[in-house]
Amino acid sequence: MAVMTNDRADRVERAIGGLCEEAETVSSMFEAIAHRMESELGQEAGAWLATDPSTVLFTDGFVEGFENTTCAPWFHHELSIPNVATFAELARSRRTSVRLSEATGGDLSASARWREVLGPAGFGHELRVVFRDGSSVWGAATIHRRNDAEDFTDVEERLVARLSPVIGTAIRRIVLRERRLDAGHEGPGLLFVGPDRVAQPVTPAGERWLELLGVPPGARTHAALFSLGELIAGGSGERHLRVRTVDGRWVTLYAEPLRDRDDTFAVIIEASRPADVASITALAYGLSPREQQLVLALARGEGTEAMAGQLGISLHTVRDHLKSIFEKTAVTSRSELVARLFHDHYADSFFERAVLRH
Repeated sequence: MAVMTNDRADRVERAIGGLCEEAETVSSMFEAIAHRMESELGQEAGAWLATDPSTVLFTDGFVEGFENTTCAPWFHHELSIPNVATFAELARSRRTSVRLSEATGGDLSASARWREVLGPAGFGHELRVVFRDGSSVWGAATIHRRNDAEDFTDVEERLVARLSPVIGTAIRRIVLRERRLDAGHEGPGLLFVGPDRVAQPVTPAGERWLELLGVPPGARTHAALFSLGELIAGGSGERHLRVRTVDGRWVTLYAEPLRDRDDTFAVIIEASRPADVASITALAYGLSPREQQLVLALARGEGTEAMAGQLGISLHTVRDHLKSIFEKTAVTSRSELVARLFHDHYADSFFERAVLRH
């Protein structure tokens, strides 16, 4: 492997940009980038992951070079074990990349991830990066070299940091396109709802969503439409509802009054985001609105002081809320709660979509 110079880093950045522009799916983009990094950075194992920007939990990706005995424990540590330089920690910081040797002050044994997973598997060097598009984190990667290799250099770390907005923007673009094309006919649908709360589908997708909501042909009304009408009539700022379809999925309905038509409003129907579904589970556990906010903050890795500052409440109040959350959800720690959130709402989709190669 040639030494990474600034000129070479420029060439690699341009090449990765080209791969991002050509990619049709997140996993194929990550696979192409990972293969490029094998020659450019000496990557011997790596995980290139898309994340939900609301929670920084994994939704898609490409994982290569880890044996089964390493892969499962790696995910367990990332989600459930307090650790050094986690993706959530990096996402909420001002930094974009970090080397494990730097994060541990040169003492790798300070990292539980290295002590219990990476070290025993023969990996002595780790470079991490999050992929941002603006203020949102759309993905993350961890790149590994074995014990007998050299650690990552400053130039190499700067390279992956420069790739952050390039890859982050590409992930966002692909994810949004996939959402529009998901299952073909199940993209967003548009309805007009009149004073009688009968829906008039404006698009074919709107017609199909009504069918999935169990609305009989000819009836064209649903309890959710009456609820949305009342929210609009009452001047509520909350003009959306989440509803289950007949096949068990969650969808979100967004309402907006029409200026030129009295007591008529438009409704956009689309599949609910993972973070929306997660908040439904929070409601199912009987969590208060404030406790729901704290659950998502915990998933993003925010600390007690940060949560108190954002919500304008005391540290004592935050701790009381957390105690209540743990009791209601039958967990005993923050990491256990985050792991449950991932396994309840992201795991099936992630392991169905992600490419895992050994």
